[in-house]
Parts: sequence; C-alpha cells; structure tokens
Amino acid sequence: MNTLFPQMPLPVNLAYEFMGMFTRCEYALKCSDFARGGTHSVEADWDTFSKTIDWHFRQIKDDQLKAATNLLLNEPPRKQVLRDGCVTWKDSPPDSNLPKAEQVLLIVRRIRHNLFHGAKVWSPEYGNRERDVLLVSAALIVLKHCILLNTNVHLAYEIGVF
Repeated sequence: MNTLFPQMPLPVNLAYEFMGMFTRCEYALKCSDFARGGTHSVEADWDTFSKTIDWHFRQIKDDQLKAATNLLLNEPPRKQVLRDGCVTWKDSPPDSNLPKAEQVLLIVRRIRHNLFHGAKVWSPEYGNRERDVLLVSAALIVLKHCILLNTNVHLAYEIGVF
C-alpha cells in the first residue's frame, strides 16, 4: 500500500513515470533556451517551446499520438478553482485559437498540476480514477513525442547536461 499517497488515483508506477518524465522535460527545456524568469526564479517556457514545434507536431502520423491528442483536446481535465470560498472544479478547455501543440501541452501541464498539487489525491468528491489513468497515459505519449521534435531539448533530456 502506498502510505504517502493512499488516495493516489493512479497506479504508483504510472505516477512515478509521469512525474519523472515531466520533471526531466522541464529541466531539458530550461537547459535548451526555453526558460523564462530572472534572478529570483526560472521556469520552463512551455508556450514558446510548443509554438516552435507545432508544425512538426501536426505532421506526426502516429496513431497513438493521434488518439492521445484527441482524448486530451476533446476531454480535457477540469481545473480546480475557488468559487464562493469553496474549492471546486470547472471545465477549462484551452483556447482553440492556440497552436495545437500549445493546446495539448497546456493540458499536459494541467494534468501535472492536478496530480501533484493535491487536486486529485485529496479530492474526495472526485472518483473517476479510470479517466485519470487515461489522461496521464495520454500525457506521457504526448511528452515522448514532443521531446523528439527539438534536438537540443532531446539531448538535454537524454544526457541531462548542457
């Protein structure tokens, strides 16, 4: 039994794989000129990265990626918000005017936020664990394809130094 996260909506191995891949991707982005911030903080610039890979992303003809992208765009995770002093969920699809890669990577980040900021782990009203597995699995497929679309990001991801 997982005592740290007894209500984790995912199999532990899937959660660790997602956490590991996401953090490696963020590191790779920051090491590859996809960083924003200043002397007080730095963060991965997912939006700029997604815009630079969008054309290539849309050219991929992989059936798994197509299915993952369709799931994420057509059934995106909800966003946790504060409404009238209560924490609740709201539908929050990405802006359809954004480039497709940017929409999909925004959803991947929301999946990460929901899982690792406690939104899903400690949300007693939320009980669709099968959907969480599908969303995280789709996010992993998207990340695996996206890191290959920029040579410097891919190298930083694989090697870990730049």
